[in-house]
Amino acid sequence: MIDYIDSIPPVFRFFKARTDLHVDANTFQSNITDGLLVRSAGGVGFTRIQMIFRSKDEAAAMAGLISCMNMLEREAAAITGLRGSWCEREGNPVPSKDEETGAFEAWVYMRLEHLEA
Repeated sequence: MIDYIDSIPPVFRFFKARTDLHVDANTFQSNITDGLLVRSAGGVGFTRIQMIFRSKDEAAAMAGLISCMNMLEREAAAITGLRGSWCEREGNPVPSKDEETGAFEAWVYMRLEHLEA
C-alpha cells in the first residue's frame, strides 16, 4: 500500500523552482495582489487542485493563470516528491475579483493524478 501524500507542497516547490512569481500554498498571504495560489480542493483517488492567479490587471491575471496551468499540464511528471503524476484542467479558467484586496483573479481546477493520492 502506498501512503497518502499531500500534493500541495510538491506543487508549490514545482512553481517556485520554475517561475519568478510569488507563490502561496493553501491561502494567500495578507495583502498579496500579484501571485499564484495553489490549494487542495478535494478528490478521491486523485488530487483536485485549485489554482488562483492574482494581479492588478485583469488580462494579466488570466494570462498568468493560463501560463501556469499549461506549465503544470506539460511538466507534471517532473514534480519532485510525487510518483507517476500527470495533470489536466477540469474546466476553462474563470475571471473574478477579490473583494478584500481589489485585485483581479483568475482561477481553475486541475486534476492531478499521482500514486500517492
